[in-house]
Amino acid sequence: MKRSIALVWILLLVTAFAVAQDATIVFVDGFVDIQTEAGAVFPADFGDELSAGDRVITDRDGEAELELGTGGDVVVAPDTVFIVGATTTPSGQRTGRLSAAIGSFSFRFNAAIGNEPRVGSTTSVAGVRGTEVRVYTGSDGTTRFEVIEGLVEITDGDTVVSLAADEAVEVAPGSGAGNVFAFLEQPINYAAWNAALVEDFLADPIDSLDGVSIEMAELLAEIERRAPGIEERLAQSDALGEELVKIGEENGTEARQEFLRETVAPFRNELRDDFVDFRFVVLSALSLRQFVVARMAGEMDAAYFLNPGDPVYRSFLDDLELLDDRFEEVVVPWLVPSDL
Repeated sequence: MKRSIALVWILLLVTAFAVAQDATIVFVDGFVDIQTEAGAVFPADFGDELSAGDRVITDRDGEAELELGTGGDVVVAPDTVFIVGATTTPSGQRTGRLSAAIGSFSFRFNAAIGNEPRVGSTTSVAGVRGTEVRVYTGSDGTTRFEVIEGLVEITDGDTVVSLAADEAVEVAPGSGAGNVFAFLEQPINYAAWNAALVEDFLADPIDSLDGVSIEMAELLAEIERRAPGIEERLAQSDALGEELVKIGEENGTEARQEFLRETVAPFRNELRDDFVDFRFVVLSALSLRQFVVARMAGEMDAAYFLNPGDPVYRSFLDDLELLDDRFEEVVVPWLVPSDL
């Protein structure tokens, strides 16, 4: 209960003290919703501003266009869950991360601006250079990158896959990147592409779920690696809050304001950035469970509705239970009611 209250508090802090907006809605067609980092959901409209952790959700007839605060444009296609994220590079630089939990989006960036965001899905990410690129995420977690202009570099374990203009690659969960191939400039039929992925999944569901489980395990390991530091910083924030109250009671408002300005505010700004990074990993795991694993389970339930005792189906359910047990253990404690 105490952690849940702390999480709600830090989410409100992230929302209230975001120093810059990461994107702005500049076009909406059809039904499009925004889900904020703090959990509020409302219809998207022209001029709405988005921060790291917010989602843009389009229905089957909806579409949205975003302008990024760092330069560049994103078009979110119909039937898509698009996530505005942020991350810290190994060099300590803050940069954007744009992902589709499911569906597709296109991204165009001005090479002269620099600090390009990273793009991809919850299971695969690419660095871009002066690029116009399309990203598709299928129901089985497969991510397809198509480069229209510029260069994309996809890190796949210890391997870097480079794509130039008119080249594409598909990255399957747990299996890595396939062969680079040329593509037609026109966007693919997402529904037909995704239907083929579902058909492949049903032909070998155990192997497909194993691949997704590998991706989930990597996310859970990252959460477990970062969680102690977040716990410690939340405890430090609580202690600073108590000290702030004590200083106000003993030394007056002026001393309280000075301590708030010189000590509490800088610490909470750092905590906000760390928490946004951590929260992105948590929500990536949640999105993988909600939009990939859940759809896999739904396809299997439908396919084996008349034969629930089939060994393949039972094996799938056993593996799914193991995945869900780990998800409940590692991810759920870091969620708030509005996430679900």
